[in-house]
Amino acid sequence: LGYDVSRYFANRFEELIFNDDLKGMRDPDYEEAEETWQRGNHLDAIQLMRDFYKKNPREAHIALRIAEIYESNLGNYLAAALEYEEVLKKRLPPERWGWAAIHLANLYSGKLNKNDTATKLLHRIVDEYGQTAAAKKARERLGIPEPVAPPEPAPEPEPPTPPSPQEPQSNLPPGFRPK
Repeated sequence: LGYDVSRYFANRFEELIFNDDLKGMRDPDYEEAEETWQRGNHLDAIQLMRDFYKKNPREAHIALRIAEIYESNLGNYLAAALEYEEVLKKRLPPERWGWAAIHLANLYSGKLNKNDTATKLLHRIVDEYGQTAAAKKARERLGIPEPVAPPEPAPEPEPPTPPSPQEPQSNLPPGFRPK
């Protein structure tokens, strides 16, 4: 019964995520925004994405995509930085938050020429999300050495247990006993 129930829910989840072509299912509104972007109507695409994001506030990748369009296609680095700052206010998984913060720090230190702000952000990544790959990148940029984990003590070997006097000596592997 447990196997059947778990297979049922697994199949339902797979149907929810994938269609017959094994391509992820997407919302038509988001697809329209991406098509608008591909046609070169970047501002219209941003507006469509904002509308979609208002309906689906848990889709953080939309906000990141808007920032990417501002930066890459429109060359508006200040608007991109503001978008990234809004993304960082959201509750994101540590890795995603860290990489968005790294990207914002790159904007600050590069195109916006705000090195102090970039340095503060890199320190925040290291302090708050120190175990992520983004924190490793931040430590490299700051010149902070990687933390060294203390060596784990070697487990003490167990002394060999002599065979019990009531059991006869056997040629079977440890853990097995004769019938």
